[in-house]
Order: sequence, then C-alpha cells, then structure tokens
Amino acid sequence: MILVRTGGVLGVAIALMVAALFVFVVRPAINDTTQRAFDTADRMLDDANRQIDAIAARDSLSPAGFAAVVTDVKRELSSVAQLLSITFTERGGDVKYRSGDGAAGYRWGAGRDGLEPVNVTLIGNGRLADNVFPIAKLDPAAGAELTAAAKADAGAGFQPRSMTLGIDPTTGGVRWTVTGEGAGRVRVFTARSDATGFKPAG
Repeated sequence: MILVRTGGVLGVAIALMVAALFVFVVRPAINDTTQRAFDTADRMLDDANRQIDAIAARDSLSPAGFAAVVTDVKRELSSVAQLLSITFTERGGDVKYRSGDGAAGYRWGAGRDGLEPVNVTLIGNGRLADNVFPIAKLDPAAGAELTAAAKADAGAGFQPRSMTLGIDPTTGGVRWTVTGEGAGRVRVFTARSDATGFKPAG
C-alpha cells in the first residue's frame, strides 16, 4: 500500500502489478490450499464414518454381527480347534482356545482391527482337557436363536448384554449363559450349545 500511495504512473503500474500478482498467483494458491483442506476433511469424515459403520456392524449380539464373528473365528482357527470359552457383547468380545498345553485367544470390538491376538494365562488345578470343547459346537445361528428365546421368556423389551459359551462347571456340559436387562432388572438365562433348553439360570 505504501508503494501505491507514492502516486504517479509508477504508482499505478505497481498497483496493477500487485493486483495481477494477487489474481494470478496468490488467489489460486489460496484456492488450491483451501481445496486441499476440504479434500482432507472429506477423507477424514469418510474414514470416521467407515469406522463407525464397521463398529456398528461388529455388534456381536446382532444376528449379522454374531454370525460374522463366528465365521471369522472358525476361519482363523482349525476345524478341530478346542475352545475354552467365547463371549459376545454389544461392542466386542473374546475367544479363548487350547494351544498345545496352554491357551491363547483373540479379542475383537471397537478400536480393534478384526481379531487381535491376546495372551491367556491358565490358573487353577483343573485339567485343561476337562475345560475345552470342540469348535463345532459354535453355531453362527445361535445368537439370533438365543435372543429370540430370551425375548419370548422375558418380554420384547429384554436386551441381551452378553452371551458366553463355555463348560458348565456343575455338569461338565457345554452351555450358553445369556445376561441382559428387561423391565428394569438384570436377568440371566442358560441354554445348551445348540440354543435349545433355554431357561432362567439357577
């Protein structure tokens, strides 16, 4: 501005040069930077939406989420794998399985990329062989069947919060334990591995 105000032809020429510089150099650069910022923001928003969608799809207690997790677990482990337990919750879960004379596991859910390995430490004096069951007992349709049975027993307002398949310490059989809320109170149910024999626990 100081140069422009010196007046005369030189001042006008300089003013025109500054205006041309702004129009042809500065303004396009600003527009390009702004466009890149918008593009980056759009990509970040798309990534966030994809993550939200992935988390929603991984609701382990929805029929689709439950079946998807079972498919992933069976794909990751062999068809003759032996499980100690598998737990499904609204936002994730975990599976523990026999690995030689010890155990290993996977966890899934919000903030995790599919099945992520976790360390499992065995405690107690029981025999490992008495606390495992074949992966074939894990049915991808069980989630939907257990939810339907729970709502039929406890009412349509019942919301499952977790489902765990494991060894019944009393009978030694494989059973589901379903915990949820309905009518303002927590309810617990059990069922066989094929989702039959559904009943209140205790």
